Amino acid sequence: MSESLKLKLIKNAAWLFGAEIISKLLAYGVIVILSRTLGPEGLGQYSFIFYYVGLLGIFSDFGISYYFMREVARDKSKAEELLPDVLGLKIVLALINFGVIAVLTLFLPKPRWMKVLILLVGAEAMFMWISYMFVNLMYAHEVTKYEAIARTIERVWAFFVGGTILYLYRSLSPFIIALLVGYMIRESLRIKWGSKFVKKVRIYFRLKNWVFLLRKSYPFWLIGLFTLIYYRTDMVMLSLMKGDYETGIYRAAYTLIEVSLFVPNIVVSTTMPSIARLWKEDKRTLNILMKKSIQILVGLGALALAGYFVFARLGILIVFGEKFLPSVPVLRVLAFAVPFMFLNSLFGSFLNATEKEGVFTKITGLTALLNVVLNYLLIMNLGAKGAATATIISQGIATVLSVLEVNY
Repeated sequence: MSESLKLKLIKNAAWLFGAEIISKLLAYGVIVILSRTLGPEGLGQYSFIFYYVGLLGIFSDFGISYYFMREVARDKSKAEELLPDVLGLKIVLALINFGVIAVLTLFLPKPRWMKVLILLVGAEAMFMWISYMFVNLMYAHEVTKYEAIARTIERVWAFFVGGTILYLYRSLSPFIIALLVGYMIRESLRIKWGSKFVKKVRIYFRLKNWVFLLRKSYPFWLIGLFTLIYYRTDMVMLSLMKGDYETGIYRAAYTLIEVSLFVPNIVVSTTMPSIARLWKEDKRTLNILMKKSIQILVGLGALALAGYFVFARLGILIVFGEKFLPSVPVLRVLAFAVPFMFLNSLFGSFLNATEKEGVFTKITGLTALLNVVLNYLLIMNLGAKGAATATIISQGIATVLSVLEVNY
């Protein structure tokens, strides 16, 4: 691996690492305030709103973002050519997706105030879906510092402004509205800084070009769809099948698991553009990069598993308090999924970057379907522990299938 590539990867990883550390600390500080103020039920309601909107965001992209990032990572000049049509299509898809959310929300078995909050979150999500194109543009140019700063600013807002409002009003509605203001600030910064990487931001509404984009990107959409189903189903199914309290218990455990997921997120975000480029230019260097990445993720995943299992009770007590002690066994079960999560992030990125998105689509589709079935069967009998068990089985199978297909 060349010294210049090493320095670039280290620099990008350092920016993301710093942002992730600050963002995670502040994000979990917000969750702690929310949990201790509103209890398991309030945390369950909060989780349902955001996971529900996230799960229904299936028509917001159609894989265009990932295709755009991969192509620009390989040839920077393509940014000027692709971005105008990509932005036009993303705007139309965002509007369609919000319409889907609005219609389905009318039939939810939830109180009216929760439905209003869902619609507000869905409206902000349109802005987020569009702004993320500019994040992809920055990542394609192998620049991560701007996204790191935008993310940190949003988390600082959420912690200090959102946390203060939650403490004063002790109500979910004003807290979520405060969060949405912070999200809007983040999206505005993403667009402002991402725009620096093109001469001029244009928006085109050309059906012929959209058809071309969709033909190229739909495998990535299927992957994104299956991934959404995979990661959002458990929380939504728990809420609908077992109620807000059980959802809050599971979310507390999963929140601590998410602390460690910044590790694969950093590795994948910093290596994906290089993987896409090296696949075409230098297979030998790619081989070294992948081996190093796997070694790092396996070692850190094993350490995370041990740490979660041993310190589960202490972690729950310190972060969430005694009301959340039922989350301890759930956390210990989820801990076994962490090493698989680490590796699956890297393997998925590799398969997409090396034009094996069709293979990865099949893997994510199979595991997403399996996850839904397992969640239904296990949640009925085991509640939150059932959802955790479904996660382990699904992640483990995804790892095995990916290993069989990864060839560098």
